[in-house]
Amino acid sequence: MTKKLLRYPVLTVKIKTQSKKEVEIVNDLKPKHDLLFTFDLTENTGTTPPDSTATFYNAGPYVRGFLKPKNIIYFYISYEGLPKQLIQSGTIKEVDPRQYDGTTSTIPITLSAGKDYNSISAKKIQTSKTKKVGHYKRVKTKVNGKWVKRRVHYYSDEKGKKVGHYKEKKVYVKGRTKVTRQRYTKNKKVYSNLTFKKGVKPSTAIKKIAKESGIEISSMKLKENKAFKKGYTVSGKPMSAINKLVKTCHSKMYYDKGLLVISDMKKSKASHLILDYQSGLISEPTFSKDDGDSSDTWESTSILIPQISVRSTYEIHGEYVHKTLVCQSVTFSFDGTQPTMTVQGTVYKK
Repeated sequence: MTKKLLRYPVLTVKIKTQSKKEVEIVNDLKPKHDLLFTFDLTENTGTTPPDSTATFYNAGPYVRGFLKPKNIIYFYISYEGLPKQLIQSGTIKEVDPRQYDGTTSTIPITLSAGKDYNSISAKKIQTSKTKKVGHYKRVKTKVNGKWVKRRVHYYSDEKGKKVGHYKEKKVYVKGRTKVTRQRYTKNKKVYSNLTFKKGVKPSTAIKKIAKESGIEISSMKLKENKAFKKGYTVSGKPMSAINKLVKTCHSKMYYDKGLLVISDMKKSKASHLILDYQSGLISEPTFSKDDGDSSDTWESTSILIPQISVRSTYEIHGEYVHKTLVCQSVTFSFDGTQPTMTVQGTVYKK
């Protein structure tokens, strides 16, 4: 799609339950037709799937039954003469209480554009064994009272002098509670970090960590993949461990259309998209200088074109700006009137 005029957008939402039941809601934007939903759907190059939001209007009991956490939701768009295409899919995280202003009821939801693996415990990739560990405890023992022989000291008067003597006498010793320190052993599960031998490559380690922890990586291409010279010990949660290895290989991990991707960042995806005032550009791109390590960005707003996604190349042909850019983040929005997208891109480097 380059300069084809995009007209008459139709927006569709499909919600799928965990039992595979589906419902489809269509916003055709025709005059006098009710508004059914709005959205702000975000994609970026972060290692955590971005949160997106949507609001449903005047949803009946049947549709409300599908607006539940953990259900999968899909957003599509089609234009006149073009097939329906996916904008974004994700998992519903939160559903706010239904609100009513006397005329319109609204139900805001939050969705995650991809599966979040950050909560997976480090124990998923650790080996465990049972070990006997020594402990001590205080034990109280009751000692009964008893009669015992004791030497008793006494004095006698001998020729006007006080003289000390000893004699044996039976004395009753009262019962008491005796506290002793007693040792015992207890079985304890001990965890060891996952290790890789010398000569193993980071790609192998990443695949092993992902498999053990249930992390689904859609594609992986590392810029460097040098074998470990001294072996390698994994530490921390699986996602953190994978991201650490990815950074060591001078690559990047991010979500693309809800799928977890590891990229060498050498090549971007060609979208063959030209944004100008004929094909959908709404305003002149704005420049933003980054004071950190990231590249400077150009931000543009246009009508919503679903082919764009993170790491896509596209051309900007404004009145004063002519650039080939690589998408770093994009927000697809629909406020009830015109579907739009705001794209932040950096200059494409061959």
